[in-house]
Amino acid sequence: MRSLLESCPLRGRGNLSMVMTLFRYLGTFVRYFAAHKIIAAIALAALAGGGYYAYATYASDDGETRYVLGTVEKGTIVASISASGQVAASDQVDVKTKAAGEIVSVSAKSGQKVSQGQLLASIDAVAAERGVVDAELAVEEAQINLEHDTLQAPIDYKTLQQNVEKAKRDLNDMYEDIYVSISQAFIDLPDAMTGMDDILYGEDISDTSQNLSAYQNLFISTTLGDSGQIIKKYAVRAEEDYKTARTSYNVSALSFKQLTRVSSPAQIETMLSNARAMTALVAQAATGEVNLIDMAVDRLVQHNRTVSTEITSAQTSARSYLTTANSVFSSLTTTQKNLQSGKDAVADAEHALELAGVGNPAGDNPFDLKLLQNTLKQKQAALADARLALADTQVRAPFGGTLASFTAKRGDSVSNGATVGTMISEQKIAQLSLNEVDVAHVQIGDKATLTFDAIEDLTLTGKVAEIDSIGTVSQNVVSYKVKIGFDTQDERVKPGMTVNASIQIDTKQDVLVVPSSAVKTQNGVSYVQSFEPELSATSGPQGVTSDATPRQIRVEIGISDDTNVEIVSGLNEGQQIIVRTITGTATSNTTPTQNTGGQRGGGFSGPPGGAVIRF
Repeated sequence: MRSLLESCPLRGRGNLSMVMTLFRYLGTFVRYFAAHKIIAAIALAALAGGGYYAYATYASDDGETRYVLGTVEKGTIVASISASGQVAASDQVDVKTKAAGEIVSVSAKSGQKVSQGQLLASIDAVAAERGVVDAELAVEEAQINLEHDTLQAPIDYKTLQQNVEKAKRDLNDMYEDIYVSISQAFIDLPDAMTGMDDILYGEDISDTSQNLSAYQNLFISTTLGDSGQIIKKYAVRAEEDYKTARTSYNVSALSFKQLTRVSSPAQIETMLSNARAMTALVAQAATGEVNLIDMAVDRLVQHNRTVSTEITSAQTSARSYLTTANSVFSSLTTTQKNLQSGKDAVADAEHALELAGVGNPAGDNPFDLKLLQNTLKQKQAALADARLALADTQVRAPFGGTLASFTAKRGDSVSNGATVGTMISEQKIAQLSLNEVDVAHVQIGDKATLTFDAIEDLTLTGKVAEIDSIGTVSQNVVSYKVKIGFDTQDERVKPGMTVNASIQIDTKQDVLVVPSSAVKTQNGVSYVQSFEPELSATSGPQGVTSDATPRQIRVEIGISDDTNVEIVSGLNEGQQIIVRTITGTATSNTTPTQNTGGQRGGGFSGPPGGAVIRF
């Protein structure tokens, strides 16, 4: 076959399609005649007689050239492509299991017609049923949690609001306590400040000088070594610390006199901060005086000198003042920390309320509730999966059709995805194979006429439903599979039967048409012949003679069918043309026109009805 095609003189893209189609027709003829030998003999006799009649009719016995005339007419042209193939079921699938286990029942058999979803077999479902029960319990638990928190959510939100209000009330009450703490500080500190002043500037140690100088005068003698210098340093430091503390105390005391219980929180906070800082200076000053007296006592003892009762009394007093200052400082520090804790409590409560209110202005749908909603959805999805797993233990028909084979048996152990049968649908399709030239002109939805070798009186219609995107190469010939869906079904049509299809690739109505034999093509240019002026004689099948030479009219052709060609330009309706030329020996027909143009590019158009010859 391949060698014949390669050696054929008609190997152009369009001609190749024509040659392949002719070979298909020839195969059809051979198969038919082989199966009907008597009819074949009668047909051959009829063809022989017809051939002789045609020769006698169309051959000129006088040696003259005769012309069969016709006119350009308007009509309808249906361009088509013919091909043969096989009938197939539109759906043919393996019936497979979706679960593993032992088959416990079988309710179908091979050859049985079944409806979509019909039960074919069942697999042991104990584990799957237990999975459904567990999943249902998980969904119920998640539902209960969601319902509980849904009721609790507005209560919790109200509690958060109340927490903010309580924290603010506690903070406001705290300012009253702060005022009391500051007041207590100015109750405890005045005596300490007075006593500290007396320790430095009183005249208890010496009747002739202040105590600060008296401590230094105790160590004027050179026999006491550097004690005098050391005591002087402590005395200077004690006096500096006291003056600093006294100044701060005086300012704070004046500010406190202007403070009341109803002062603003900001004023009370400022007073607390200042009082604490002032108390720290007072404690530092008391520490300086204690250090001064302790050093003086230590040096006196070191030099075996008597420590007067005035000095020991001052030492006791200084330590008492230091204790008082430290106590007041500790109290104010604690108060300040409590204030900060109160502020933090308000901020935390407000933050918790703000966080709960994000996307939840009514307070009934907090984030925690949304998480529970998601959890419920997850449990519900798991339940759906469990129910699907249970349903998968039942092998059901994927669609309505015939159970071509079914091998499942009770007691068999099957794995997930095991094939236990094959189903075919009642819907039939025609599967064809077109070459690359023809398939380029076919589109999904194109109408088709279908005939069947095995059912001579049956003609069905259909539409192109599917065209392969990738072709198959065999012996350097590219082909594409095309599927045609039947518009109606006939029970006589069985999968595997030969089907002949004529696919309508284009239809044009009310266009200029001429017989295909009237169009000649030379060097890629199409033309028809006519006489000018037109002949007045009437032309029959034998034609007419004329001494005039026909002229050539260049035309642009469109689509074509089995007998006619569309004229796009070059001719007018009613114009006389030469349809066929008869020589002295036989009819001289024009070269068959290849449809190389047209709006959807026709291609070679074979005999109608798939070229099936019937007698």
